[in-house]
Amino acid sequence: MNNTFDEAKSSSAATIKKGIFYGWYIVAATIVGVALGYSVVAVMSFGTFISPLEEEFGWSRGQISLGLTIIGYTAIFVFPLAGILVDKIGAKRVLVPSTFLFGLAIGSLYFLTASLWHFYAMCVLIPILGSGTAPLTFSRLIVSWFDKKRGLALGIGLAGVGIGTAVVPLVATAIMEQYSWREAYAGLGVMIIVVALPVVAMVMRDTPKQMGWLPDGEIAKANSSDSTMGKMLVGFTAKSALTHRSFWLIAASFAIVGLTTSTILIHMIPLMIDRGMTRAEAAGTFAYLGIALVFGRLLAGYLMDKFFAPRVVIMFMLGPVIGLAWLADGATGGAAAACAALVGMAIGAEFDVMGYFTSRYFGPRAFGQIYGYSYSAYKVGAATGPLLMGVAYDLVGRYDEILYAMAGILLFGCVLVAMLKPYPELPTEPQDSETG
Repeated sequence: MNNTFDEAKSSSAATIKKGIFYGWYIVAATIVGVALGYSVVAVMSFGTFISPLEEEFGWSRGQISLGLTIIGYTAIFVFPLAGILVDKIGAKRVLVPSTFLFGLAIGSLYFLTASLWHFYAMCVLIPILGSGTAPLTFSRLIVSWFDKKRGLALGIGLAGVGIGTAVVPLVATAIMEQYSWREAYAGLGVMIIVVALPVVAMVMRDTPKQMGWLPDGEIAKANSSDSTMGKMLVGFTAKSALTHRSFWLIAASFAIVGLTTSTILIHMIPLMIDRGMTRAEAAGTFAYLGIALVFGRLLAGYLMDKFFAPRVVIMFMLGPVIGLAWLADGATGGAAAACAALVGMAIGAEFDVMGYFTSRYFGPRAFGQIYGYSYSAYKVGAATGPLLMGVAYDLVGRYDEILYAMAGILLFGCVLVAMLKPYPELPTEPQDSETG
């Protein structure tokens, strides 16, 4: 049985309004916001800057990769707090200032010095300031606006991560070739503030009720009583969710996905450069990952509305198992692009799956906080994978063995997802007032 927010509880007093449902504007703004948010600019694009920083300062790839590990482990502590804020004060109040501060932080990397400690300090500051621009905040908004088409809406909106992954490294690389990596960081910071900030500030609304809607495009009839609405809060508390076996299976599987796919996200460009490509050619290969990510999100979101979501996820997780092993076997050129696409398909099913699982297994009551915990589990893996990859390269001068190991670990992740049971009946609790 599907459960949704308190507005949907009075569906008997609702009707369908003709025209474009405002929720789809929320989805469109999400595409822009996540394309220039934390996940793309701070994480997905990190590998674009590895070789320039290596050349400029003489840092090793292991030392540079440690920066992403610091970003990830900072996020582990920050994101649950961001989730609590989103639940308490609303997503928009977190999103707007975080977008502005995140843009400033990225742009300030123009002034990066040769001190590793300066670099590492920025890697702490970036997730703190940018946590509100991560998929957690946008997922909370979309889950508020959609129920029956929730998977599709999450898939479309969070496809912005794929669009950003395909475009942002190319933009950064073009600026580097024309100027330098410093101007590339400054340019990305300007894009965040000039493009993403106005969109999220003007379009986003926390709940459909603020615009006179109910989820999925329904509106309350004029004679409906507010006393019948907003009185039931659906779902588990965060404390209760942590006692459920399903939470730990979900968290562990996301940690494995983060560990395995992050190795390619961060090291794909330097790997391709090592195999004879120019920086521009390597960035072009990486773009296939972003394109596949978009397709993966759309397809996964559509399928999750039609079929049991864990089965859909397993299907998508098998692609990068093949891609990682193929890359370990020496794939280059078109084969490397195919590997990137296979990995991108799985990443395409990642953040929207996290939001979908959280809403279906635990409900909206503490969505932000529970999502924050799941995202932290993902970041444990995502922060560790690139560091292992960088250290392995520093030790043996190649990536092959670690890629084979990651493929095997991801297979185990498929087993964990297969152990998930059907969605539970979500509890309801009377509330004195509506909560955000």
